[in-house]
Order: sequence, then structure tokens, then C-alpha cells
Amino acid sequence: WNPNVSSLKFDNLKENDNSQNSPEFSLEKTEGSYFGEWALIGEPIGSLRAVAMGDVVCSVLTKENFDSVVGPLTKLSQDDHKSRDYSDFPKESAKSIDVSAFDEVQLSDLEWRTCLYSTDCSEIGHVLLRDSEKLLSLKRFSKQKVKSLGKEAQVLKEKKLMKSLSPSACVPQVLCTCADQAYAGILLNACLACPLASILRIPLSEPSAQFLAASVISALESLHKNGILYRGVSPDVLMLDQTGYLQLVDFRFGKNLDDQRTFTICGMSDSLAPEIVQGKGHGFPADWWALGVLIYFMLHGEKPFGSWRESELDTFAKIAKGQLNIPETFSPEAVDLLTKLLEVDENMRLGSQGPDSVKCHPWFYGIDWKRIADCSFPVPQEITYRITQHLESHSEDCTTLGSLAQDVEDLNIPEWLDDW
Repeated sequence: WNPNVSSLKFDNLKENDNSQNSPEFSLEKTEGSYFGEWALIGEPIGSLRAVAMGDVVCSVLTKENFDSVVGPLTKLSQDDHKSRDYSDFPKESAKSIDVSAFDEVQLSDLEWRTCLYSTDCSEIGHVLLRDSEKLLSLKRFSKQKVKSLGKEAQVLKEKKLMKSLSPSACVPQVLCTCADQAYAGILLNACLACPLASILRIPLSEPSAQFLAASVISALESLHKNGILYRGVSPDVLMLDQTGYLQLVDFRFGKNLDDQRTFTICGMSDSLAPEIVQGKGHGFPADWWALGVLIYFMLHGEKPFGSWRESELDTFAKIAKGQLNIPETFSPEAVDLLTKLLEVDENMRLGSQGPDSVKCHPWFYGIDWKRIADCSFPVPQEITYRITQHLESHSEDCTTLGSLAQDVEDLNIPEWLDDW
């Protein structure tokens, strides 16, 4: 066994106690995993024994066949290191576009390309500006759907909130707002890739989860500083751009907190804090609870307090009691962080006194918060790889709202859009 094999870094590795001479390790592999790859660079395999725990199909690749098709792995490794070095450079700033250049842009000037994400009355997708090769992102609301659902006030509130925010690493710049017979749109200076949930079909390694959690913390720090409660920290709401950075483009649950508490119950049900489900009123600590739920999900692939198998009431009961079971596979630092974020008492919850207490937690050791804030922190390759895989296999996997302005009465822009 070679202790330096990189692919084993995040597997479930255990040392067996019954070894007499040299240490013996057991390694649990799941579907799609591989082993023995160190032979491809000429390392001796040594003693290796594989035991199937059920019906298994195992393919074998020899070093000779690998080299003839792909080339020597040592050269690929060198090329990979060059790629990693390049990824350390900051991405191009998303705050450099002159907004005044978009004053006259209409929806007819934007060619809709791909739907990335949809809700009950809105969708987000890529658009191409006429006479330009620059790909931007558009959030558009179906006027007909908004009207039928009675969400005019919510949509206007979201638009006002998004326009009031200063562009940052995780909040894209609003270039303009425009409307036509069918849609009301918000044009964003971002090239989005997918919802965070799209790359969480299987759990992430802790370094990747740390990077994404740090991005959420940076975003919440900025929002809370400006008095905004987000209530959208959920893998189904958070988006990633094509570089792998987090982007907040869904503010339907956002709220300006004039007072310290609000009593509106909204958000994703399995991410709601105890004080929300109990109707006690809530404030900024609710976002830190949701961060704990997100970190747990990124590391485990299951929510801590509920799943699709359970009713919403069962989930709420677990949340209210704080019934938390943390897998043994989590690192001690992760266990400590989750225990403190998923604290039922909001006054004792990590983050309730501000974001610094979260940022200073040992689980985030090694995170350069300044580089997270300016998008120069290198994105883990696990994340960029999963985004690439998703984009290649899901060219358009959300249901587009389509053109819904079919009735004569829908051809007129409603009054609530007068100032759009």
C-alpha cells in the first residue's frame, strides 16, 4: 500500500488493529471509484486485497494501454500542476461594466439561450446581447404567472432589493431592468452555471465544502452589514458561476430588517431555523442556522432534520427540538462547527454576535478571507470539475416558462410594472 496516493485522500480509510508486522489498512470504495492507480506512474503495488461486498463489475486498465491512449501520467500530472497554478489568478472583475451602456437595452435585444434555474414564476438563463459576444445572465418573471399567483408585491420587492445592493464577489451587478409583453427581466453581469444543488448529487470533500461555506459567509457578512436578512441559504437557491464562485441572484426571501425581528415565515422548509418554525420571530441568526444545514448537506448528501421521505411537519418537529445526528465520518472540527451553528437557542448560536466568530472557527483554518471576498482564492478543482460535468450532461434541464402572454388582456403591461 502506498500512503502517498492522492486519490485516497478523502476516502473512508481505517487502520486495522489485527495487523502483526506492518500496518494494514482497509479502504471502502463506492460505485465509480478506482484503486491501484499508483501503478500508472511506476509505483510498486505491494500487498493489495480487494473484497466485493455485493455484485460488482470491475474493469482493469494496464499501464501499457493507458500510456498508449492517454500518455504518461507523470506528464499529465505536470500539466495539471500548471493548470492549478493558473487557477490561482483572480478571475476578471465582474464590477467593471459601465451600467449606463445598458440604459436603452430592451428584452428584444437579448437572445435567450439556456435556462439554468426556474421557480414558480421566474427563471434564470443565459442571454446574448445583440451585436455582442458577451454572455450575460437574465432573471425574468412571467407576467402571467406573477399575476395568477398574486406575487406582484414580492417581485417588486425583490427587484428593489437587488438594485439597492452594491456588486460584490457573490452578488452580481444589476445592469438594467426591462419588460415586454410576456416578461419582466433583470439583466445581471454574471455568467452563471447552475444551482449549487446540481453539483451535490454526492457529498463534497471537506476542503470543497469549506470553500463554498466561506463564500456564503462572505456574502452573509455583506448582506447583514447592510441590514438584509437573506433566508435563502439553500443548495436549491444558491447559484454558482462558471468559475465556481457562489452567486446570490434569488432574493425572494430577502428582507430589510428595520427592527431586530421579523415574523414572516418563509424560506426552504428544511433550512428554517427553530425560531421560524415556532413563530417566535427571527433575525440574522436564522441565516447562520441555514449555513449549518448547508454544510451538513454538502458533507453528507442528506439534510440534518428532514428528507423527501418525511412530511414537512415531521421536519419542523425535528428542527424545533434540535434532533441532530452527526455522522462519524465528519472531522472533529466539522462536528464542533455544526453543533454550534445548529444550536436551537439563537442567542447562543455561532454567528449570533456577528460573522467573525464563524470565520475564526478552526474548521476554516487556511481560508484567506480577503481572497474569498475579492474572488482571488483558488476554486477547488472538485467544484470546477463537477460544474463542467453538469454543463456537459445537462444543457437545459430546467423547465422553461415559455411565452405565456397569449390572451389579449396580457398584451398590456400591468400597472405594477410602470416603474420597472
